[in-house]
Amino acid sequence: MTVRVLSGRAERWLHLRRVWLLPEPGAPLAAGRPCEVERCRAYRDRLVLKLRGVDEPGAAASLRGRWVGVDEAQIPPLPEGEHYTAWLVGLSVRDREGAALGHVVDVETSGGQHRLVIETAEDEPLLVPLVRALVPEVDEDAGEIRVDLPEGLRELNRRGER
Repeated sequence: MTVRVLSGRAERWLHLRRVWLLPEPGAPLAAGRPCEVERCRAYRDRLVLKLRGVDEPGAAASLRGRWVGVDEAQIPPLPEGEHYTAWLVGLSVRDREGAALGHVVDVETSGGQHRLVIETAEDEPLLVPLVRALVPEVDEDAGEIRVDLPEGLRELNRRGER
């Protein structure tokens, strides 16, 4: 079966030994069906998996549309400065002076650009492009992101909601 890798670079995942077939994105592994990986190869942004017990094309076709999850121990580390976007959700956000701005509720992608969706105390979403110039520090261990907002970004966000 072929699996599109959402985090990019399929070759990072060649070590997989077990996956879970999930009914929907974000479902807990317990809601899925565990499957042993017999073979795995990368092809562009996809993994080609041979799962134990899935021996015919018809059996693989019956799995179409399922989501594939892995346990945390199999998630490969990323290079310095890269982050899995799902792990950014929930982190608190502070400005360059250390003042609390809110917390990340989502990471959107538009036009190939990731944006943090920050829920603020004013209950207004703040969209911040996920680029080093605006997001100079992400500390997953501390549960915090520092942002350096340019003049006018908040106003631009407010105008975009109208």
